[in-house]
Amino acid sequence: MHKSALLPEVPRPLLFAHRGLHRRFLENTINAFQAAIDEGVPGIELDVHLASDGNLIVFHDDTTGRIERRVCPDEPARDLSVEDSTLAALRSLPFGAQIPLLDELFEAFGDRVYYDIELKSRSASDTGLASNVAATIGAHGLEKSCVVSSFNPFVLRHFRKAEPKIPIGIIWSHSHELYWFLRHGEGALIANADFLKPEADLVSRLPVYLRLSSKPVIPWTVNDPATAKDLVARGACGIISDQADVLLQGAAVS
Repeated sequence: MHKSALLPEVPRPLLFAHRGLHRRFLENTINAFQAAIDEGVPGIELDVHLASDGNLIVFHDDTTGRIERRVCPDEPARDLSVEDSTLAALRSLPFGAQIPLLDELFEAFGDRVYYDIELKSRSASDTGLASNVAATIGAHGLEKSCVVSSFNPFVLRHFRKAEPKIPIGIIWSHSHELYWFLRHGEGALIANADFLKPEADLVSRLPVYLRLSSKPVIPWTVNDPATAKDLVARGACGIISDQADVLLQGAAVS
């Protein structure tokens, strides 16, 4: 059975700034990630889509509308589909200059930080996202600094074929946006995941087959220091937080 070590050279517990310090700066931007690094947060979590022109776009949502309305609330949103747009079209948006490519992110930070790269795809087919992310990680020599995760177990399978040494993790929640058969961590079996990323309030309800697997658990999104301490005390390998700097300063995860 395949098993990849989860950042074995990195001290525990792991700590990831969820989309950077996005309560200070626009999420998934160089500024948000730089702020996390400046505060001493050792890891960053980010999201990657494959644009229509083959560029790897660091962006969370499938469409741009939510961020457009946040940045320019008085202007009509174009609400572009990230995967159906080119980089040029995305960067023509009012905030577009802040949208980084995965390659640019790696150029900016290198191995100064470790990365949880969430693959954003709703397709079971191989769209090229997984292999392009694997190639970009390899081009920067960051294989030992990265883990890869997704709600979609099929894109994780495609990534494993492209790069078998980098750990993969399944994400799940009770959201109805997620297919019903993936709301209890079943994707871990489909993808043969190396680690688990449940929504934080689901940790105590891990199915028996996952508890018995002894896979590392990294819950999201944990912003309360007491909750973070409790999860780590109960065996969580790491924490993903919107306030990673606060957890770090309060020694919630040190």
